[in-house]
Amino acid sequence: MAAAPRVSAPEKRAPIDLQELIDSHGGRLLRSACLLCGNATEAQDLVQETFVQALKSAHRFRGDSAVYTWLHGILLNLCRRSYRKGRRLVYDEERVVEASVQPSPADGMDQNFYATRLAAALQALSREHREVIVLRYYENMKIEEIARQTGVSKGTVKSRLHYAVLCLERLIPREMNLFVS
Repeated sequence: MAAAPRVSAPEKRAPIDLQELIDSHGGRLLRSACLLCGNATEAQDLVQETFVQALKSAHRFRGDSAVYTWLHGILLNLCRRSYRKGRRLVYDEERVVEASVQPSPADGMDQNFYATRLAAALQALSREHREVIVLRYYENMKIEEIARQTGVSKGTVKSRLHYAVLCLERLIPREMNLFVS
């Protein structure tokens, strides 16, 4: 009679250090959340909820992706849920600018103006188009990574990027438009 295959005990993982996660990924998640939802207060709530959800579901993290990618996936799902619930708050330009751009004294007024215009243009995009722009140009993700993160095909990601860029070309003044060829 053959011996039964040996089943190894589940691998134990080191406990998650919440403060380390917040220190290493919190700022980047907050910037992304501000760009996705357009409101600094709501973005802070979403990032906080991201860390709460991460702690609750840490046992399901398999390590197939980087920790930041996993956290950003949670954030993206929370942003989508918030959007679907219609819980969107009034857009607060000053807070988004503070969270996403730190202007230097020499060109602070120009950067502030450009950041405000860009933030307004991003908020004018549909949720799907804003997601792919943020993931591609702010999170520097590749098309394949965006497709995995958003749960759509690479072709859909490319299409959304194309139409989002066309829309931004119309929304952003030509002299500050990085999307115009």
